[in-house]
Formats: sequence, C-alpha cells, structure tokens
Amino acid sequence: MNAWLDGRFVPESRLPRRRAIAPFETMGARGGDVPLWDLHLARLAGTAARLGLPFAERPDLRAHAAELLRGNGHADDVLRLSLVPDAGGVHVVLTTRARSPVRVVRLLPTVVPRPDDAPPGDIKAEPRAFYDAVRQQAQDGGADDGIVVAADGAVLECALGSLWLRLDGVWTTPELDGRVLPGIARGLLLAAGARLGAGLAERTCDLADLHRATALAHGNAVHGVRPARLGDAEPAVAIVDSELGALWRAATAD
Repeated sequence: MNAWLDGRFVPESRLPRRRAIAPFETMGARGGDVPLWDLHLARLAGTAARLGLPFAERPDLRAHAAELLRGNGHADDVLRLSLVPDAGGVHVVLTTRARSPVRVVRLLPTVVPRPDDAPPGDIKAEPRAFYDAVRQQAQDGGADDGIVVAADGAVLECALGSLWLRLDGVWTTPELDGRVLPGIARGLLLAAGARLGAGLAERTCDLADLHRATALAHGNAVHGVRPARLGDAEPAVAIVDSELGALWRAATAD
C-alpha cells in the first residue's frame, strides 16, 4: 500500500515515526474526492496553530489525495491526513484504508483513566493510546466502540465518533467542555438542526441519560450518522435514520 509524504508517493513502510503530539484528520471519500475537505483542513490548521506547528496547505494536496485514494483502491473509503513534527517542521502524510462495513454500532460504556500526557480531548491528535484503550475495552466486551465515561460520571463521546442520545424526544449530544472533540459531523448536525428548527441539544449527560435514551446514534465524518445500541439492546434504526439521519443528509447535500 502506498502513502504520500511531503510531495512524493512512498510505501507506507517508509513513513517517519511520530515522536511528539501529531495532529491528524480522518476523512470519508466518495469517488476519489473528500466532500468535507475544507472543514477538515480548517480544523487541522487550527490544531497545528494551537500546537505551534507550521502548516500551510499545498495547492496540489487535494489532487494528490484523490490520486492516492484511487491508486490504493480506496476511492470510496477513508483518507487520513497527518502532520508529523520533525526538527522544527512537519512532515505532511496521506494514507488510506478501507471503510468499516458496520451499519449499527454496538457500544459499551468504559472507564479508562486519561493519561496526564495525552493530547487534550478537544483536539484530534496522536498519540491515541487513551482512545485505543477505550475501544479495546469495548471490543473485549463484544462491542464495536467504547463510550468514554469520565471520572465525574459524565458521558462524553465514543472513541471513534460523537455520541447522540434521544432524550425526551430531543436529540442530545454531550457539550464541549474541553474533554470532547468538536467533531465535523457533530458541528454539521447541530448547524442543520438550528437551520431547520430540529431542536438539537448540547448538555452534560450521564449514565442515567444513556440508559433512559429512547435511541442512540454514533456520528463521525467518515460514516455520517449510524444507529447505535448498548450491548444486545434493540437499535432504533428507523428513528435514527428518519430524524438524525435526515439532518445529516440535509447537512451534506450537494
């Protein structure tokens, strides 16, 4: 499998090793293009600035991303754009992978201590050891993704996406309190909800909310909105697709 490194295509085995906090974006592709490219690049640039890393998008970067996606046979799959710090600068790295076939995401609440040296929860960056541990704990319990439960009992997000709970008829997502990533899909859904009068909510959520929710959904920019469930509980597929899914389709309509 090939990757793209600083203007040239190379085997993935030749990519530089990460030695510091390294921001990245994971993007869903369609027909070799990335529909949400501008949103991802804006967030990446903001993270780089926050970390004091130099980054200016090359004018040919998107074209090279499309070439890599098609060349690797991943035209409708996943693109990852990483900034790897090195000697006062950064390497710009593009890689691709297949898209997960999971349609309904099985979730499991997890209790994993967040290391003091982990990147802040409100930026997308490596090392991902904390989120990898959340996901692994969930997979060990037979789930697809884990729900981050903080030490104070707050339900925050999933390892691979934002969490949505249908509470009292209102789709609700945990608020941005510095521990939750401001996800691309999350922002698009909230904006579409405000524009269309759908009344989505952001607020602190806890385990009691998780268990009384009449429907759950998992959202990220790669898959959009997917129905979710706790363990073997019956997922509310029709409700998710007709309500939150409809907002996602409106938010991403060409």
